[in-house]
Amino acid sequence: MKILFVCTGNTCRSPMAQALFAAEAKRRSIDCEVKSAGLAAFTGSPASDNSVAVLKEIGIDIMSFRSTALSAVISDEFDLYVPMTYSQAIALVNIGIEKSKIYLFKNEVTDPYGGSIDTYRKTRDEIAENVKMLADFVESKLGGGHK
Repeated sequence: MKILFVCTGNTCRSPMAQALFAAEAKRRSIDCEVKSAGLAAFTGSPASDNSVAVLKEIGIDIMSFRSTALSAVISDEFDLYVPMTYSQAIALVNIGIEKSKIYLFKNEVTDPYGGSIDTYRKTRDEIAENVKMLADFVESKLGGGHK
């Protein structure tokens, strides 16, 4: 299964979601490809310093992460698109993504950009909770084979 996490700039929320889901998928032995992109991202920007810091606190390294503009990967075929907000989901539908391929988190994930380290921790923890539910969903779709 191929999953694309989407936010605005692809330097805070979606890179954290990508890394947190990849770690959860590895823990559960879910076979999937995980990427992230931004609706208004510049390709090649590093993850924000606070995103790097709060993931490092829980043993996840995203120092080598570089942002990707959604336009650079939109031609790829993903099984699931996971936006951080409802307005981003609408933007995905407006560019032709099937509604059935969009997975909405239980709650919108607000953008921590420019916030304190505590704001980023809160965002990380919100994403981590949502990622566990997404992993449950993916497991249910894949069945026992995890392929």
